[in-house]
Amino acid sequence: MEGIFGNGRLAEIAGAAGELLRYDPDGKLLLFPVRHHSPVCAFQLRRAIEEFSPTVILIEGPENANDLIPVLTDELTRLPAAIYYFYKDKKKLVSPDAEDYKCYYPFLESSPEYNALAEGKARGIPARFIDLPYCEILINTVSSKGLRTDAEKHSYTDDTRLARSQFYKRLCEKTGIRSFDEFWEKYFEIEGLKLSAEDFCKMMHTYCVLTRNDESKTELEADGTLARERHMAYRIQEALDSGEKVLAVTGGLHSLGLAQVLKAGKIKPFKLHKMTADIQGAFPTAYSYQAADALHGYASGMNCPAFYDGITARLKNGDDEAEVYNNATLELLIATAKESSKRDIPVSIADVTSAKSVMTGLAALRNVSQCGLAELSDGITSAFIKGEKTMSSAMPLTIMRTLATGDGVGHIGDKSHVPPLVADFEKICEQYKLKYTSVIPQDIDLPLFTGEKGIAVSRFFHRLNYLHTGFAKLVKGPDLHHGRDRSRVHEQWNYRRTPQVDASLIDHTTDGFTIEEACANVAARSFAESGRCDDAAQTAISCFEMGIPLTESQTAELDSIVANDGDFFSIGEGLRCFGRLYDLRKLYNFEDESSLAYMNSCMGKLISALPMMTNSPDDVADDVVDIMRLMFSLTGGVLADWRDTLEDALLTMSVTDEKHPAVYGAVMGLLYAIEADRRGDAENAMRGYLSGSAEVRKKGADYLRGLFRTAGDIVLADDSFLKMTDELMTGFETADFMEILPSMRLAFSYFTPSEIHDIARAAADIHGGKADDLLSGDVIDEGLYGFGKMLDSLITAQLSGGEQK
Repeated sequence: MEGIFGNGRLAEIAGAAGELLRYDPDGKLLLFPVRHHSPVCAFQLRRAIEEFSPTVILIEGPENANDLIPVLTDELTRLPAAIYYFYKDKKKLVSPDAEDYKCYYPFLESSPEYNALAEGKARGIPARFIDLPYCEILINTVSSKGLRTDAEKHSYTDDTRLARSQFYKRLCEKTGIRSFDEFWEKYFEIEGLKLSAEDFCKMMHTYCVLTRNDESKTELEADGTLARERHMAYRIQEALDSGEKVLAVTGGLHSLGLAQVLKAGKIKPFKLHKMTADIQGAFPTAYSYQAADALHGYASGMNCPAFYDGITARLKNGDDEAEVYNNATLELLIATAKESSKRDIPVSIADVTSAKSVMTGLAALRNVSQCGLAELSDGITSAFIKGEKTMSSAMPLTIMRTLATGDGVGHIGDKSHVPPLVADFEKICEQYKLKYTSVIPQDIDLPLFTGEKGIAVSRFFHRLNYLHTGFAKLVKGPDLHHGRDRSRVHEQWNYRRTPQVDASLIDHTTDGFTIEEACANVAARSFAESGRCDDAAQTAISCFEMGIPLTESQTAELDSIVANDGDFFSIGEGLRCFGRLYDLRKLYNFEDESSLAYMNSCMGKLISALPMMTNSPDDVADDVVDIMRLMFSLTGGVLADWRDTLEDALLTMSVTDEKHPAVYGAVMGLLYAIEADRRGDAENAMRGYLSGSAEVRKKGADYLRGLFRTAGDIVLADDSFLKMTDELMTGFETADFMEILPSMRLAFSYFTPSEIHDIARAAADIHGGKADDLLSGDVIDEGLYGFGKMLDSLITAQLSGGEQK
């Protein structure tokens, strides 16, 4: 970096950086700047700890998680892991919206903070976090800034300023480097290995000071940076005052701010708010390489985290710093070639050799001492991709990045600190032999009714879905909520472990100590908050899918909801759902008879309200008809005691003055279905529409739609209804016919294919044609047909006139 700004300017900045490094004349403090998850920072930090020999290591991290440090460094803990922080703003200290907040603090093998903790444990040096608790950071952050942005997921560590500063952009212009990742890998990750710990620390300070110069004090205050630095500086000064020799590990951008606060002196303690365990907390959780990858949305991550964790492992094992990247990239190149061959992508030994030569040559041209990921990527592009670079031809690059990203998921060793729901989740996964430690999607087929395991795993997956963990996705199977695919006897699921799984389970920690208990309590809360029968019925279906019987208090809550809900359609949907549950209870081995009581309650309310629905608006008429059909169907079976009451309600509707024609048609169809002798009443009603004005005749199409929906067989008994239907359709002008056509099409859609064939045969007999011509003959444009009729008439007239002449 010597030739970038000129020696004078660089020397000035280096001097300022050196002053930051050694501002304490007694040598009692070392401010060590890092980039989160950087192997070279971790490597140089380990050397600095050995050379500086601190008596305490202070680390950027919310101090209310200090009790979790032994969990992170436990010999049974496997990285990636993270600390999961949550804060429920019930006191509205962050905003009037009283929202819930959460974020992760990930730790990889390459994370300098983790290396500081591990080195401290190995050397018997106390190590602790010194930053503000997560809730205090939120309270001191302006809306839409820092941890209060609208990002889908937040990480506590955020050093994105390193990659977006004007300083970095000027560096790229000067050096011709294509991206921040390439710049960082060349000048820091690879070349930084050749520096002493002190010189590396100076270089980091130099870069971070120049980067921070682009940030205004207003911006740093808004995103909580200044508040955090005041608190961390106070903790550092506190340790110095107690006689400690302090090594402080923080994000590089904090070094200048910490030094300035410390030099100013008289640091006042930060006043912390009192928070109870139910509104804020921190838990250790498994994390994944994919979640820690910058290309997967982790702003502070480095691309290809598994590759850089491998670099860290090599350095810890004593690999030569001058060859560690050459060895790692060559190993990754060979692994990429092997994986490409497995996928039928032709890669020869000559291709691998050529790629290695390109990598080495590019490293020499770019004046970088070892081959990094940038050179590896260009080498694969040059040697493996023949011809034009397309999505398919670039597959070796995708394979390389997938291998370098990694698919591993960490593991928390000390189970005493694992949230109970996470522990229960892992226990059940092990019980059913589910591969829950991989982020690679797994497919599983579950037979629901041929053994106990299938339905048990299905219920487990449904419980996890109910808690919104994102662990399992139903690909195929019965959809009981919407009544679809009920005949399926298998479920096909796709599942995988992601950090969201642990986060969701942690969020529900206050709901119970087991997943079943948490689901039951969430369902109970849903019942308590619901005021509509349809919503409560959907919750009941969820409980059915999860295999969780309703408690006495929940059944009482449901009784109250049904009794107080005055929405006809909500009650109708509730009846449909409860009927579904009653039908399936034995099949799913879920002997809960409570759904029958709710069906009776819903039926009573619907029948009493039914006459008022006779003249329903057009937009809900079909829904009313569907509910009437459901009521009729149920009173023919399990609710047979309601049949006479339903018939009385239908008779009342049939003589009401104002009637929607579709609802009226459905009423007459149901009355006919109850007693076939009422066929004449249905015919007379249709004749009434036929004898009316054009507008009345149009309503006849809606009448038929409702009639056929509830009693389609009425048209098959003889040809009287078909003749009336034919009379209705042929009696309209073209414009009026097109207006009723949608209703007529919908009316005939209720018939089965065989019934359609019988209707076509009868219609053909009326017009002296053939049924097959109606069903499979060529479609003729109506306008063209009319034009042909006009030509026929003209020709006939001309011929008749000629004969007369």
